[in-house]
Amino acid sequence: MLRRLLLAVLLVGLIPAIVADAHHTPGFVFEGAGWGHGVGMSQWGAYGQAVEDPAKPGEDIAAYYYPGSEPATMGDLSLPNDLLYTLDNPLWVNLGSQITLLEFTAVGGPLDLCLEGDGEGPCPKPEHPGAGERWQFRRIARGECGFFRGGELQGTSGSCRAAISWPDAEGVRLRHGEDRSKLCASRTSEVCEYRHGELKIRDDPVELGFHVVLAVGLEDYLRGIAEVLDHWEAPGVNEAQAITARSYAAFKFFQRETETRPANPNVDPGISASRKDRCWCHLYDDTRDMNYIGWAKETRSDGQPWLDGVEATRDRVLTYFGDDWERFTKGGIVQAFFSASSGGITRSNVYGFFTEWNGKAPAVRKWPYLTPVADPWDVDPAVGNPHRSWERRVSAADIARWLGWEEVTEASLVVGPTVAEPAHVRFTGVLDSEPRSVTVAGARLRTALGLRSSNITAIDGVVPAPADTVVHEQAPHVTDDEDPTLDVGNDGENLGIAFDVLPNFPDAVGSVHADAIQAIRQYSITKGCGDGFYFCPEDAVTRAAMATFLRRALGLEEVAGNRFSDVPPGHTHGGSIYAIAELGITSGCGDGSRYCPNDPTTRGAMAVFLARALELEADDVQTERFADVPETHPFRSAIHSIAEQGITVGCREGLFCPEAPVTRGTMATFLARAFIWNGTSPPGSNQ
Repeated sequence: MLRRLLLAVLLVGLIPAIVADAHHTPGFVFEGAGWGHGVGMSQWGAYGQAVEDPAKPGEDIAAYYYPGSEPATMGDLSLPNDLLYTLDNPLWVNLGSQITLLEFTAVGGPLDLCLEGDGEGPCPKPEHPGAGERWQFRRIARGECGFFRGGELQGTSGSCRAAISWPDAEGVRLRHGEDRSKLCASRTSEVCEYRHGELKIRDDPVELGFHVVLAVGLEDYLRGIAEVLDHWEAPGVNEAQAITARSYAAFKFFQRETETRPANPNVDPGISASRKDRCWCHLYDDTRDMNYIGWAKETRSDGQPWLDGVEATRDRVLTYFGDDWERFTKGGIVQAFFSASSGGITRSNVYGFFTEWNGKAPAVRKWPYLTPVADPWDVDPAVGNPHRSWERRVSAADIARWLGWEEVTEASLVVGPTVAEPAHVRFTGVLDSEPRSVTVAGARLRTALGLRSSNITAIDGVVPAPADTVVHEQAPHVTDDEDPTLDVGNDGENLGIAFDVLPNFPDAVGSVHADAIQAIRQYSITKGCGDGFYFCPEDAVTRAAMATFLRRALGLEEVAGNRFSDVPPGHTHGGSIYAIAELGITSGCGDGSRYCPNDPTTRGAMAVFLARALELEADDVQTERFADVPETHPFRSAIHSIAEQGITVGCREGLFCPEAPVTRGTMATFLARAFIWNGTSPPGSNQ
């Protein structure tokens, strides 16, 4: 619960509040380039290099982004241990935590089951789920779990320490929970499928439930990584991403594998007790590390270029053997961070992940191979990078709230981004009736203000005059144990670092809702549809899904309940539905005993939900803003209220279309205007 509460607090802190008259609220227009933290390799820059020179080796493209690094064969290195070679499935990847019910189905043959403490002797057990049979692993009580089929316990129960393997089958498909909510980063509509490795289940002594982990080989793990867009066919970019991803995964493996493995090395990884409490893993399967979707990536119709890139670079990693290399590598292997787009200049680990205030350097060690480089390919118009430039208006009130001031009166770009310096922004305002000024550079400009990157090129159209290098206070000494960069990625949630490294949803590019879709993605209001690679902007939004969108936008915890007869315990969106019901945002449908979760959300109903969520006063509507919303319309006040806030401008000229279903794209624009943009939106956005 504590982890979920911290996330909710973080989201609430990130989401700006609505102001009464967004169109006239003082604010500043930030212009910039890039997407993400900008540290290490830029995916769009690597793609640009590969397109410009198809003969350029991918490992050379990758090495460019890590100054002083060189490609090498991992087997030739003196590594901390040989487990990546001597074990079949050494890498443990967390697929989910706090799980109480895991549903699984064998693919192409029987599964082997193992359950500790059930009194049935050594593994595998007598029960072997056959192909297509639906089984479950359930938590019965604290420290007690068992395998079930058709609601009946199979064999005897044991501890919550178990394994599922498929030596005589093709693989396994997973669901978890009776609510069919998504377990893994694949986020397909129903299942996640794995063909490599085996599943490990370990009790979570901190939270209710258990961890579900995939133990897998390094090369098999790479085949299921979904960071590169499938339509990128240039070999160089796939090879560059593969060697970068392999370096990152190997570094994290050796970083986390700190304890001697037990006599049977295939049982448990040598990770610390705190890692076991947190995830029982070396890596997460999402963008806290890298987005891993397993078999779904390997079977994409246009996914072969990625698999070719992995195979072409087999065993190859990036290494650094410069000054103090033992401090900054694991056996010479670099920590190869990457992001979607650099905006033409990559960032150091210091300014990509941390923040400078008034020239005071962050207490972070500058890593020698995580230093800025020019990346002209990223912003080359011929490459088609959708993040080459961006614009975002931020209200003065939101900036003041972030800084803890009473008022912000000015925001100016002191220094634009260069290879030598990150962008520096000076804010001027009032605190305790006294004038205040602060100059900020680094990650918080991006995360706190909701910008795509910290590469800011202008504010209100003003570009700074050429200036000398900014003078920084001397960087404090940081020991290896204190260096927070080591925890970026795996434990990014503890540092409040947003790892938004994926490019646009492919089906949102060019949409009038594209900016809104990316905005709500950045604020964790959406995770996409299907396998998480797409957004499905034209799909209708059900009332159940709408509840989850709203709950995330408001930063609410899920709430248990039994108020609605058609939303039983375990319903996928039940926690969200009861959360918004508790706040009075919904009173159900019909006579109030039901919620109608599968019904489409109409535009009129959405207006009511938003007006209640934002606590907008019911206006005495005097104007005929929309011809199809007459005085007798039950949602008239709510529709006009959100229109007054700039959240809607109607469906087309003079109309609101209150009975039309809300699409996911339109929902994104509503939410972005309501909770992120303060009622403003990109030009041409009409909904």
